[in-house]
This record gives sequence, structure tokens and C-alpha cells, in this order.
Amino acid sequence: MQKKVDLSTCQGHPVEVVIERPDDRQPWSLAVRVRAPQGGAWSEAWRDGRRDYFTCHDALAAGKAQAARMIAGKAD
Repeated sequence: MQKKVDLSTCQGHPVEVVIERPDDRQPWSLAVRVRAPQGGAWSEAWRDGRRDYFTCHDALAAGKAQAARMIAGKAD
């Protein structure tokens, strides 16, 4: 199992992007959570069921884009 966690901020909101895969022959899965700038609880994790990110960079970029949509209130 390979797992990477990115903690960053987007528009002042803490953002957690988690990508993981069972082995190096499998695509990455993606989960994203955001939190209000003033603190509080993390949002419910948004999970992408597609599992078709074949590089960790693609998965991370998709996660950060999803976090921006979540903050803007346009989460899919």
C-alpha cells in the first residue's frame, strides 16, 4: 500500500488531500477534506470513485482543484 498526504491551504482554508493505491500497478484513489479558516471540524471526506489517476501528481492536482470547488460551495 502506498499512501501520500498533502496538508496545505486554499483561500485560507486548511486542506487535506489523501491519495493511495494498493501497489505500483494500480491507479491512485483520492480523498479531500477542508476546514474553515477559523478552525473547527474537518468536512466530510469527498472521495473520487474513479480511481484513474496514474501519477501521484495528477491525483494531487485533482485533489487541490476539488478542494477549491468545495470551498466555493460547488462540490460535485
